[in-house]
Amino acid sequence: YIVVFSRSQTRLILNEAELILALAQEFQMRVVTVSMEDQTYPSIVRVISGASMLVSMHGAQLVTSLFLPRGAAVVELFPYAVSPEQYTPYKTLATLPGMDLQYVAWRNTMEENSVAHPDRPWDQGGIAHLDKDEQERILAS
Repeated sequence: YIVVFSRSQTRLILNEAELILALAQEFQMRVVTVSMEDQTYPSIVRVISGASMLVSMHGAQLVTSLFLPRGAAVVELFPYAVSPEQYTPYKTLATLPGMDLQYVAWRNTMEENSVAHPDRPWDQGGIAHLDKDEQERILAS
């Protein structure tokens, strides 16, 4: 089966239902979702430890790829304007000797498929902590 990490606060997969359907059809496998907001860490580890593939938005939850069985795949989804080449800890983890995981990075290159939250706190991607000139520069880009 394939595991999709579902998020409800930040870095959402806006087309999650379509992604799940496409994965099920393409790979002819059952797709299950897990969520740090709704499940305990041990229960998530149990599910992931039997998966053939883990699909997740870029984020700390990808450390759970440590529990994938050998030969499984990790698909890391990068939000708009975040470069997979600049942030590689989960790629590195997947390719460590003995892990035997296949790693794939996917990058959203379409700004219209992204939702910005400039008013959120800095640790959730907000920009209110920056000076006004910098905020205006970012919002105009």
